[in-house]
Amino acid sequence: MAIQLRTPPNSEPVSLAEGKEYLRLTDTDNDALVDAILQAVRERAEEWLSRALVTQTWVLWQDRIAGRGWTDFLDDAWTDRPRNVPEIPGRALSLPRPPLVSVNFIKTYDKANIGTVFDAANYFVDTVSAPGRIVLNEGAVWPSGLRPANAVEIEFVAGYGAASDVPGPIRQGILLWTKLLFADKSKLFEADESTPALLEMNRLPIPPQVQTMWQPYRRVQL
Repeated sequence: MAIQLRTPPNSEPVSLAEGKEYLRLTDTDNDALVDAILQAVRERAEEWLSRALVTQTWVLWQDRIAGRGWTDFLDDAWTDRPRNVPEIPGRALSLPRPPLVSVNFIKTYDKANIGTVFDAANYFVDTVSAPGRIVLNEGAVWPSGLRPANAVEIEFVAGYGAASDVPGPIRQGILLWTKLLFADKSKLFEADESTPALLEMNRLPIPPQVQTMWQPYRRVQL
C-alpha cells in the first residue's frame, strides 16, 4: 500500500498573520522563517495525528482489494486459515487521513495494465466513520483479474475544511510549538524560563504541552 498527496491544502491551519500575532512580531524580517515553521509543524501534526487538516486530495494505491481472512467466517476455535484458501474481499475499505470528505474515483488495473474506473453506483462512501470507508453496495462485487501490484487506485478528498474548521486545540498546538521553536531567536519567554529548558524541550519528538492538546484527536491503528 502507498499513499501520495495529489493536491496539497491551499492554506495552512494557522496563517502567517496569526502566527506573527501570536509571536508578537510586527515587522516582516522573519516572515519566511515563521511561514516555514508553521508548515513544518502542520505536516508533523498530520503525520502524528494520522489526519488531514485543511482540505487536500490524496491517492491510495493497493496491490489488491483489502480482504478478510477465511477465519473471519469460521468458528472462534479456528486460529489459522487453511492452506490454499484465498482471502475473501471484504465489503468495506477504510481510507487513511480522516476526516473523509469524498471519493473522486476508484480505478482498477487488469493484468494488461489497463485501468478501468469502478462505477460509483457500486459503492457507498461513508464520511461519518473515522476513518471513512468505501462500502460495497448489495449485489455489487469488486473487480477481479487484477495485476499483482498497485492494482487499485483510489483518489479521495480529506480534511476538516477551511483553516477555521480545524479544531481549536490542534491549531493552538501548532502555535505553541511554533513559539517554542522560535523562542531563542525572538526572546518570547520570560527571563525565568531558561534557555537550556527550551532547548531540551525542542529535542523531544513533540513537546508535552503540544501533545496534550493534540492527543484527543490522534488516531491510533491497533
